[in-house]
This record gives sequence, structure tokens and C-alpha cells, in this order.
Amino acid sequence: MDKTDDKIEINNLLEQLVTDIIGAERSSIWIYDNRSKLTRERRDGVRDVSLEEKKGLLYKCFATKEAAISNYLASEKGYVAHIDNPDNMKIKSKIMLPLIENNRFIGIVTAYSSVKQIKKFTIDDLELLKVISPTIIDAIQKISSPSNQVYPKVDRRKRAYDPSNTYKRRSTDTTQNLKEFKESMENSRTPQELLDYVSNIVHDIRTPSNGLFGFLEILEEKMEDHRLKQYVSHAKNSANLINELTTSILDGLSSQRKSCEAELEDVPTFKFFADIAEIFSSNMYKKQINYNIFIDPQLPKEITIESTKLKRVIMNLIGNAYKFTNENETIEFSVRYKSKDQKIHIYVKDSGIGIAEEKQEQIFEAFKQAEEDTKEKYGGTGLGLSISADYVRTMGGKLELDSELDKGSIFYFDIPIEVKNSAKKFKPIDSDNIYIVLLMDGKNSSVANHIARYLVKMGINIDNIDAVTDKKNISDAATHIIVFENKISEELLDFAKDRGYKVLAVEENFLSLDEDSIGDAKLISQYGYIAETLYAFINEKRRPRVLIVDDDKISVALIKTMLMDELCIIDVAYDGADGLRLLKEALHDNNPYRIVYLDNNLPQISGEEIIKRYRDIEMSEDVVPIRAVSISGDAYGKESKVYDSFVGKPFDKNLILSVYNDAIMV
Repeated sequence: MDKTDDKIEINNLLEQLVTDIIGAERSSIWIYDNRSKLTRERRDGVRDVSLEEKKGLLYKCFATKEAAISNYLASEKGYVAHIDNPDNMKIKSKIMLPLIENNRFIGIVTAYSSVKQIKKFTIDDLELLKVISPTIIDAIQKISSPSNQVYPKVDRRKRAYDPSNTYKRRSTDTTQNLKEFKESMENSRTPQELLDYVSNIVHDIRTPSNGLFGFLEILEEKMEDHRLKQYVSHAKNSANLINELTTSILDGLSSQRKSCEAELEDVPTFKFFADIAEIFSSNMYKKQINYNIFIDPQLPKEITIESTKLKRVIMNLIGNAYKFTNENETIEFSVRYKSKDQKIHIYVKDSGIGIAEEKQEQIFEAFKQAEEDTKEKYGGTGLGLSISADYVRTMGGKLELDSELDKGSIFYFDIPIEVKNSAKKFKPIDSDNIYIVLLMDGKNSSVANHIARYLVKMGINIDNIDAVTDKKNISDAATHIIVFENKISEELLDFAKDRGYKVLAVEENFLSLDEDSIGDAKLISQYGYIAETLYAFINEKRRPRVLIVDDDKISVALIKTMLMDELCIIDVAYDGADGLRLLKEALHDNNPYRIVYLDNNLPQISGEEIIKRYRDIEMSEDVVPIRAVSISGDAYGKESKVYDSFVGKPFDKNLILSVYNDAIMV
């Protein structure tokens, strides 16, 4: 086979490869000849399909450059028999993938099955076609003779172009690849060498998402609701991850694949895990699953991990739990910190269908699922847990399972971490003079327990937490009320306002409440990560207040971003007069700022003059002096004795955080 230049033989081998890989009855390789037609060449002759009519699903694939799946071909809108079924078969289903290289249209690979051998094509089939498409394109280059060649000879390994050997090298490589693929399928009863090679990456392929990411960015810019912006941000993270995975797949298929090396990354701990978990929030709501996200408040602020691998594992485990858990059941994602061992313990627990004991070992094997009909009922390839187990192993842990049939499953593992920033994001709350009441129904018990667990972890004494089902049972000692959506009323909000209670509303239906409808109350969703809002609600007056005074909006945005992971309240002023006003008001309200970042060259009043005037006021009050930090671009603030610290421009995040931490420790 490696010595053949027979176009027909190569075409036959390609078609056989496609049908074997995705289990189709027949396939066709259509080559675009740059003359508005597609050509297929077999031993029984050459067949052309004209594109000039601009009709049919094949033409649509050419015009849009988009893949397509049709499992009811004849009833598909736009179907034209002589174009989409030129062999006049009783085709039931068909899949089409455009072949594109360097933005040049090369052709279309199609696969189909008739009523005699019915097959329902899936996204998995399409992803397999994408994996072998570079090999098909190489074969098309070989089929096109040098004298009639219309496609550029692109070397995917980016070697220097040499006109004397490019065609010869490509031809040899292509024929050898086809030979290896064919032999692997003929000599193996289990998944072929090709599938062994691609299986661990195919599982992660998703629909190309560059366009999606761009539209999400535009949508985010136009939105004003910060909660909707947050969910759009989660969607962008998902789209970005898909791009990362797709890139790694393409790298592997272009013969540049290297052994899997650890790619460590410093990540903000809570944001990293929360962003992953909240990707599933809307789906959990649609399926009416109780979804609890618990990220241990005692975790260090920043850790070093193999972030991409860990993302894939967590998404796989939560995705599996979602797939196998029925409505009104519960899924919990938990990350706990084992400080003595410097490890994190991660588990995903569900009350789904469970796994029989005798099947529990085999589900970690590639292509194995717990039951024979699992794929038919729930979909999937049986690859996810195999990939996850391998990733966890390379990160220094072991993926384990406890499960009981019809009761549910828990997948868990420990992995070592490197602590980048050991500071605690959630400082323990002094629960003296705090009494929290949860106003709820019986159906809210799972989420209520989840909230109570967070409160206790944050330092609230369990005796200072109560649960009632009626407003009239709220204790006079209450300071904070956490009320579920089904119990919210104007009467309750007025009652809380009259008595000075702080109120936190728990949204039970996805995006069903807005802040305007609940007055001064704070808001969380039971389908999201709640810890930061919960902590801020309980600890409002104990949260450090930060003021940034600078007429440069970019500088303000940078400092806010650098302080993003700190549980502080940030206010902003863009001129000196407004900055001094905010400082005075905060002091008058007995809730002064702990630190102020100021540019010295401000409109109306200079930064130095602001601090001089404010120090005079401080001297007459019994307060902790504010930490004044110069963020001027010149050295003036550094030399000035009025400021306590100088960070200058461009900003150093470590320095910004260092002066902040010094200030809040006073």
C-alpha cells in the first residue's frame, strides 16, 4: 500500500476508513475541482455533482463551510435527491464534514446509512471525522496528480518548503498513515490503534466556539445586570476552555504531540473552583436538581495546580452526576482543604441511579459503561472516567468511587497542591451579637443545611442559627434573616426594615428575582456559589472599606481588579473634592475607610491636601488612622511625609496587596 499511487485504491481505502471509524454503511469523498463541482472517483466510474444550481444539503455544506447531521434525510429542509442522494439509495441518515485547509475549501467527506442498516449519527461521530480529516486532506493531495494539482501543498509540521521533495514526502507520509490506520483496524478486535490514539482527546472536543466567545463578549459589554454579567462570564470561560482543548487536539494530530507534561498555573482558589461549578447552574435548574457548591472557606487564597487537567476532571464528574441524576434529587460539589498534608479533597456526590458493586471497577476502563444500555439511554462514549482517572493519577492522586445501586454515587480524590498565598480569604466572624434566622419551607431543607454549614465554617456558633417556617416565629433576638423565595413578601420586607433586620433572599428559580424587587435585601441563587455574598451579608460592618481616588479610570479599574479576590468594599472618586467627601461621610457613619489609594495630581484638591485635611478630622475622633497610599506616577508621593506608603505606576499587584493587608491587620 505504501508504494501505490493508484487513485482508486487510495479513495477506496479512505471510504473504508470513514465507514469503519463511525460505523456507517457507506461513505464518499467528494473533491472540489475549483470549477463549481464536486467529483467522486471510484472503480465504477467518476460522478460529478454541480454546485451551480445552489441547491441541496451538499451545496449548503459547501456554501456555509459547516458540518451537518441529518438522521431523516428525505424530510430535511433543502434536500434535493439528485444532489444529496446521487446513487439513488434508500438513505435514512447522513453526516457531512467540509474539508478545509488554510481557509481553502478542499472537499466534503460524507457518510450515510440506508433503511437496511439504520444508524443514528451523533456529535461523537462528527468529532471522529474531524480527528481523521487531516489524513483525508493529505490523501486528496496524493490523489491530485502534480500536473493537475489545484491545492497548495502545505506542510503541517512547518518544515521549510522545498519544491524538490514536498510532493514526494507528503505522498509517502499519507500512504503510510493510511496503511497503519487500515492495519490497526484489521488486526484488532478492540478499539483500533487509531482510536486508542485519539480516544483520550476526542472526548473533549466540542463545537468550535470562537464565534460564541465573540458574541458573549459583545453581550457582556451591553449588559448592566451584574448577575447576568456573571453568568455570561462563566459561559465565556467555558468557550475559552473548549478552544484550549481543540488547540491541544490539533497539535497532537499534526504530529507535534509531546509526552504529557505538567503545566502548573497559579490560580485564585475560590474563583477557579466556583467558575467551574457554576457552568452547570442553569442545567441543574432546568432539571430541578438541588445543586450545592461547597468550597472550604479555610482554603488558601491562591494555589498552584495543573489547572487545565483539574478543570476537565471536575467538569467530567459534575457532568456525569447531572446525566445520571433525576429531577428533585441532589448533587453536591465539594472542595476541602487538608492543611496538614497540603492537599485538597474534591468530591462530587449525587443521589442518582448508582452503580452496582460488580460494575464499579470496569467503569474506569476506556469505552466501558456500567450497563449495556447506558449509551442508548444517557449518551456518552464511556471515555470520561477513564480520562479523569488518568489525569488524577498524573496529578498525584487516585480517583475513587463509593456507590450503591439506586442510591447514588460519590467520586472523590485527594491531590497535593503548592500554596502560593496562604492568607485566608474568609477571616473568622465573631458571632457575638449575631443571630441568624432562616425562613423556609420543608422543601428548602437541603439548601438550608448547606447555608448553615457555610455559616458554621465562617465562625458562627450553631446556637446562633435558627430555622422557622413562619414570620411570626422569628425571634426578637434576630439580627439577620435569610429568606427563601417562596416566603418573600412586601409584608416581610417591611417587617424586617421596621425592626432593623438585615435580609438575604435565596432565589429558588433561576434568575427569577431582581434586586429592585427586594428593596435593600441581598440576593443569592441556590444554584450558584454563595459563600462570598453570604460572608459579606453577615459581616457587612466588619468588611474592610477601601477608597480609590484617581481621575484615571484605567488606573482605578486596575486596582479594583487586583483587589477583586479580597472581601472588601471598594468605593471610587474621580476628583479630590469627591474623595474628601466620601472620607468624611464614612467617618460620620462610624464606618471609616481602612485604606485609601490616591493619585497626588487630582482635579480640585490634591491627594496630599486631602490627607492633611482628613488627618485633622481624625485627631478629633477616636478612630484607627487610615492608611494613605500614594499611587502617583512620579516620585512625589514617595518623598512626601504625608503618605504612609508609595506604590507608584505601573502598579505591582504584590505591592498593592501588601499595603492592603498591612492596613486591615491594624
